[in-house]
Amino acid sequence: MPTKLTSEFHHRQIEAYLLEFPHYDSYAKALERILKRACSLSIPEAIVQARPKGVSSFAEKCVRKFEKYPDPVHQLTDLCGARVIVQTLEQVKAVRLFIEHNFTILERDDKGLLLSEDKFGYRDMHYLVQVKAERARLIGFTLEECDAIGARIAEVQVRSVVQHAWADILHDRMYKTPLRLSSKAKRTGALLAALMEDGDRSFDRLALEIDGMVANYSAYASRGDVQKEIAVQELILANGREPEKRAPVALRLARLLGPCGEYARVVEILAPFAALPGSTRDAILLELGHALCRVHRGAPQSEDYRLGQQHLHEVITRCTDSDFTAVPNLRQTKSLHARALSRLAWSWEAAPHSEGKALQAYRDALEKEPTNPYHLASQLGFEIFCHPGAASIDSMKANIRQAIATCREHAVAGTELPYAHFTAGRLSLLLGDATQSLGWYARGLRHLFDGQSCVSADVLEDELYWVRRIHRGSIKPPEEHDWIERLITLGRSFCSTCAAKHAPPPAAPAPLKDRVLIIAGGATSMDAATLEKIRPCVAKALEHFTGRVISGGTAVGIPGCVGELAAELKQAGQKRFELVGYIPRQLPQDAPKDLRYDRFVVVSEDARFSPGQILRTWEDLLREGFTPDRVMVLGFGGGALTSAEYHIALALGASVAVVSGSGGGADGILGDPVWAGVPSLLALPLDGASVQALVTAPTLAHAPEKLQEMAQAFHAHYVKDNPKKLPDNMRPWEKLAETFQTANLEQARYAVEILRAAGFDVRAVTGGPDAITSFAAEAFKADVERMAELEHGRWNIERLRNGWRFGQPRDDTKKIHNCLVAWEKLPDDIREYDRNSIRAFPDILAKAGLEVFRK
Repeated sequence: MPTKLTSEFHHRQIEAYLLEFPHYDSYAKALERILKRACSLSIPEAIVQARPKGVSSFAEKCVRKFEKYPDPVHQLTDLCGARVIVQTLEQVKAVRLFIEHNFTILERDDKGLLLSEDKFGYRDMHYLVQVKAERARLIGFTLEECDAIGARIAEVQVRSVVQHAWADILHDRMYKTPLRLSSKAKRTGALLAALMEDGDRSFDRLALEIDGMVANYSAYASRGDVQKEIAVQELILANGREPEKRAPVALRLARLLGPCGEYARVVEILAPFAALPGSTRDAILLELGHALCRVHRGAPQSEDYRLGQQHLHEVITRCTDSDFTAVPNLRQTKSLHARALSRLAWSWEAAPHSEGKALQAYRDALEKEPTNPYHLASQLGFEIFCHPGAASIDSMKANIRQAIATCREHAVAGTELPYAHFTAGRLSLLLGDATQSLGWYARGLRHLFDGQSCVSADVLEDELYWVRRIHRGSIKPPEEHDWIERLITLGRSFCSTCAAKHAPPPAAPAPLKDRVLIIAGGATSMDAATLEKIRPCVAKALEHFTGRVISGGTAVGIPGCVGELAAELKQAGQKRFELVGYIPRQLPQDAPKDLRYDRFVVVSEDARFSPGQILRTWEDLLREGFTPDRVMVLGFGGGALTSAEYHIALALGASVAVVSGSGGGADGILGDPVWAGVPSLLALPLDGASVQALVTAPTLAHAPEKLQEMAQAFHAHYVKDNPKKLPDNMRPWEKLAETFQTANLEQARYAVEILRAAGFDVRAVTGGPDAITSFAAEAFKADVERMAELEHGRWNIERLRNGWRFGQPRDDTKKIHNCLVAWEKLPDDIREYDRNSIRAFPDILAKAGLEVFRK
């Protein structure tokens, strides 16, 4: 080798490289194609660049690096270079796995390891690679390319977008400049490097969290949306021609049908694609295997059931295969692996003498994804089944609480419904908090039976099975655990879609005029000052209700207030309800029985106040033929037991109106985002007129055409004398939104009840001298004020039932209104709207052939 670079030697090196250049050019083109294809499935957004070193660049490097590389054409290792730029550090790891598995690695240089702990900067991964003969054809090199490339070396860089930004913008400027940088420039560069390194890690953590959610969980979609999408995917599948393009469509369709319980259709759709190679095969086998086991659950030794298990086994095997012919999607593979293990474990549960296999698979699934609450609940439940005892639970309490918190996050975000609720219920039960568990199960049932869910009610079989299974060997499960099964049984019976399948027909149905009002609230926990504020609302409820009233049966707090007011109404001859108390066999000393109740139901199996009495109440109502639409809960404050009463009633489909600001369980459920958006949960203002409207049912039926005419007349009266440019609630009737048409219809329907409550009545038009044709006279001022207050209370209830909620400022698109308050809190100009409506009553009722008179 020459010791000095001469012009002649330099010329010979350039000539030699010109002969080598076509080989490196082929190398670069092949590398770019192969790396792009390898990334295309799991990281389609990856940027892949490759190039041979240009002749001019080679010539310059020969001169500058002669002392280090005296034979550059044979010693330089960057004559072919490739770069893969991806979004996250996890994707960097995936690309590295592919490169290390498929190329001969001559040298790896992790630039991040060169930085000391207090330094920030260039952190790429550099490889020097050669084509590995036994892997070349598998990943896409042709024979011609292999011959052209031979044993030549290429440099491959793998970096994240953030790392690339640092390298592209700052690295060369700062470290390859002949100039001396100022200390300020160096400090700024170091600060940017630190920020970008932290940003890279933060991007990676957030991307992992989001990708994990996407890989593991599904967002809630309404029944209508799911059915529409099923129709779309069925149409696309039916008219597709290429199997490899039809397979992803079939998979999407299967994932829509599976949660609906249509597993037989899933099998029918996916079976033709089970052997089709491609990126979707593992996901197809996962869904197909699970569906086969679901369909043939009753015959776990059948050929079809075993075929389903074989498919799940194949997914697990493929997920553990490290023979990467493409860049793996690490997050997706991990999730797929864990789900396959969990579903295989579930399948082994039904197979005779396979408990050990099931338990091991559950453990493996949780090991793969230790923060997944659904795997944790399944594993712990089966662990207890196999090894009864609380030791494992005691050591897992922190993990269980964190899993419940994750379920709460999912529930609030609308993810994995209703499974997030049911899983939180399972885990709360394991922690020994049965009342909390009951609330979670109640929320899951409300979601399942709300008429919008597209989840099969058969999921309740899984819940019942799980709850029963954790008591293997017990003569009788604890009473607290029995509450869950009783609630699920009630939910099925009351739900119209499940009642025919799971519940016997009720006895003779109760007359339509009979309704039930459950008044719930704090007993010993209710302080005297709060009770005094609430008492007028309770009085209004009882004064205007006909039917059956159910309350706590003790002489303290809300139950005692109900008993006292019932006695006053009875003495005045105005009591029109039966007052019933559900009580335990033994009462606490500070809550004696209130003998002013008409009768008591002693729940003998309970020796204390518990959700057992609440469930017994609903079981009795079911036996007597009541339906949830004829049951209403009026709630004031309360503790854990009262909260359970709210939850159970909502789960079974009853309306629950709780007074906002009354504290305890009432404010708790109103402020809980898990229960937000449930239409049957009403946030009442502390307002007697609103409570009166809540419990008052219209007794005068109008012909539909007359009711429509009256409603239009109320609306016309409301918009009279307003400017031409009207807001949504003041448009002409035919352009009025449904929510505002409903408001006017309800106003017409309840007008007579308001008149009667104020001492008036209606009759067919007679033209008699006592007929009132107008309320405009001064003599009616006090009557108008009283009726306007009642009208506002009616409006509050109508808006709340229509999905509106109190809030500032008003937003009609979100159904938020700032006037959903008590009468005394309304500005006088807003009250005037209600007064004007009352003044119009005689004229509008005349359109229905009625006239007003004073009783």
